[in-house]
Amino acid sequence: MKKLSLILGIALVALIAIIGYQKSHKNDSSAAKASSTGHAKSRERLQTDVSGSHENRSVSALARRTAVPKRESKEVDDLKRENEALKGQLENISRPLGQDVLSSTVNCEIKPGETLLTGGYMKADGKYEMTFMTPSSVTLDDGTEGIKVSARMLSVESDFVSANGLETLATNAKNTLQHGEAWKQDDVAKTMQAASKTDGAEIMSAPSITARLSQPFTLSFGEAGRDQFTIDGTVTKSPNGSYAIQSRIERTPKAEQDAP
Repeated sequence: MKKLSLILGIALVALIAIIGYQKSHKNDSSAAKASSTGHAKSRERLQTDVSGSHENRSVSALARRTAVPKRESKEVDDLKRENEALKGQLENISRPLGQDVLSSTVNCEIKPGETLLTGGYMKADGKYEMTFMTPSSVTLDDGTEGIKVSARMLSVESDFVSANGLETLATNAKNTLQHGEAWKQDDVAKTMQAASKTDGAEIMSAPSITARLSQPFTLSFGEAGRDQFTIDGTVTKSPNGSYAIQSRIERTPKAEQDAP
């Protein structure tokens, strides 16, 4: 009886141990499965995040790729506009070559109180014509600094040219480029006074024009039925206080005005 009880006790202990082992193994398996599932989910999330990040990078890269042509397109448009502007300037400069138009184009810098003397081309009547342009600073209505440009045209015979120091400007060319000088006001006054006392000399005063600094202006004048004058220009002020002048002067004969 004692031996049977001992055998039953050992069997009971073994059964309890087997049951405990199975429960422990089952829990470990469940934990391992849960852990594996968690890792899978983590990997899934990671892959999603990475995929999303990659997609964002792809979108950003696409945006950059599409932005480059826009910049290039803008640069091309800017170059086209610059070319059109240069083409217009070239046509404007070369236009008198195909017409009986006298012109002078100059880009220079003069000091305050000085006068730009340009032109010097010969008219159909054999006289030489010079243009005197004098810029001066003015205060505009809004309180900003502007520029006032006064101009006078002088037509004289060759004798007057040589007697009054104008030989360097007199030319047989109908259209001149960068052909000008800066004159002091005293020299301008002496020349105009001498012209007023010379037979055959002609002095024409153009209306003055006021514009903003760096703002293009156009001044047209002339008597009806006679040659017409046009002065296109821009005046800017340099840091040293001098005036940078870009100007173009044209004399258009009446015959050219009447031409179709």
